[in-house]
Amino acid sequence: MAEIKLKTEKYDICRTVAMKFGRAVIDEPLIVPDVKPDIKKILDVSARAYVTDVTPGQDKAHVEGTVKAALLYLPEGDVIGTVKSLEMSRDFSVTVDSNGVTPDDRVSAEAEIDSLDGTLINSRKVNIRIGVNVGVKICRCECLELPVGAEEEPEPPLADLLPLSRGKGGQSGECPPPKNTDIRLKKTPLRFADKQFTSDGSIIVRGKHEISGKLPQIGEVLCAAASVEPERADMADGCAELGGSVKVSVLYEDEAEPGENSGGTRVRTAEFSIPYNESFDAPKAVEDMECDVEYNVREIYTEVMDNMDGERREIGAEIVIGVVVSGYIISEPGAVSDGYCTGGGELVPEFSETAPEQIAETMTAQISHKCALKRKPADAEITGVCSITATGTSVDDIDISDGTVKIKGSVSIKALCLSNDENQPLLALETKTPFEHSFDISGEALGGRAACDAKVFVNHLSYNITGPDTVEARMLIGISVKLIKNDRIKIVTSFERIEPETDQGGGMQSYIIYFVQPGDTLWNIAKRYKTTVEDIVAASGITNPDKLRVGQKIRLKA
Repeated sequence: MAEIKLKTEKYDICRTVAMKFGRAVIDEPLIVPDVKPDIKKILDVSARAYVTDVTPGQDKAHVEGTVKAALLYLPEGDVIGTVKSLEMSRDFSVTVDSNGVTPDDRVSAEAEIDSLDGTLINSRKVNIRIGVNVGVKICRCECLELPVGAEEEPEPPLADLLPLSRGKGGQSGECPPPKNTDIRLKKTPLRFADKQFTSDGSIIVRGKHEISGKLPQIGEVLCAAASVEPERADMADGCAELGGSVKVSVLYEDEAEPGENSGGTRVRTAEFSIPYNESFDAPKAVEDMECDVEYNVREIYTEVMDNMDGERREIGAEIVIGVVVSGYIISEPGAVSDGYCTGGGELVPEFSETAPEQIAETMTAQISHKCALKRKPADAEITGVCSITATGTSVDDIDISDGTVKIKGSVSIKALCLSNDENQPLLALETKTPFEHSFDISGEALGGRAACDAKVFVNHLSYNITGPDTVEARMLIGISVKLIKNDRIKIVTSFERIEPETDQGGGMQSYIIYFVQPGDTLWNIAKRYKTTVEDIVAASGITNPDKLRVGQKIRLKA
């Protein structure tokens, strides 16, 4: 017996080990500082959360993060301004148990606000209770070595049929052709993410906005919100080129004029966009890599400034944005999964099984959606809208069946509205609106076992006041889906060739007529009769080798 040497190639891939969830609760008092007036009534509480560090350990992952909360309230007593604000920042930590996790695994995490409540204890103290859900994804990086061919292999005549080359010594009078030129190899096509990496860090976006001269000057900034609207993400050597804009919404009160009482000010909103173009460090990035980027607003700093005329009409903003860049190369190797000899002898293969995560299909969609936010019967009537934001998105269910991937999710919307009631100058309307969307997929892409990684984000959000009781929200929802196959595949690790005892061949050429049976492929027929697919195609006049009919007549050389 002689060993047939196979060529191999190495690929760096990641495999999802587990998806785990944890929860943190922040339950702490918020004390009104001495420079702020007493609280008469809480008008609104908002919060956002983000992850600052993830540390994998043995059978667990430790996640640390920060929660930023803002409270708007109606002040008590004769003070300037109808609305005041308080802010709170608290750190949290969660340890998520997961058997089999090691310190060498790659762990990523996301945090979102699950519940939020502010309870007035007294005029100088509010108890803030915030629930934070933490999702942890654990991946294991490994080197996958695949047999992709045999030594001295020529260009294949067909995608899955690769004979060994005759090399330079096949001409008459030269060296004899190399051994094993009659071996035919079958390859299973694969498609996966190769050389994956993740880089995280932050970018800082700065800008300013000047309000109209027809409006009163700016008094006190109450709170600010920001959202990232990405437009491009391209990989270059050692970095990712990111571009887009940050939409900023600042809630403020007019500046009180001399002799004006507290009822003379009004709450207003300044909305503006700041463009960004950043070269984000990603040492393992190379040009033409696929690029995924996740953004998270961490800090928002605002400052009221004088314009050229010395009036307080400019708002300066600095936004710190957490960035996670993931890169990978789509590799599509063909792994040797079978082989045989067209001449004498037999090939005895040794097999192994593997189950790399394969990218079956990636799909994106953008859908229009609308919903209504209604005030409670006890609330004041709506006279205007200060701001409307998407406070969260979620994927609630994924169904893969009947050639489709159906995504069911929800978007949480919050509108901060104005009223003419001096006891409720602001009211917050909130709702969670469901949506669903289906993607068509091919049976070939789906394969056997499949999983789906889906992400949802809001690209655009606007509103329309439809009456004193209702605000209609309109949005564009972006959906990104990556379909992952987890089929086990059998690959050849080595071949041993058994040479025939006597040389067979010579004599008059004869043919065999074969009738196609259910389940037959040209590869299987060629292997059984020790011929080649291209010889069968030529002898039988087959126009489409991928489509055989049961009962179809095949001509084979005997």
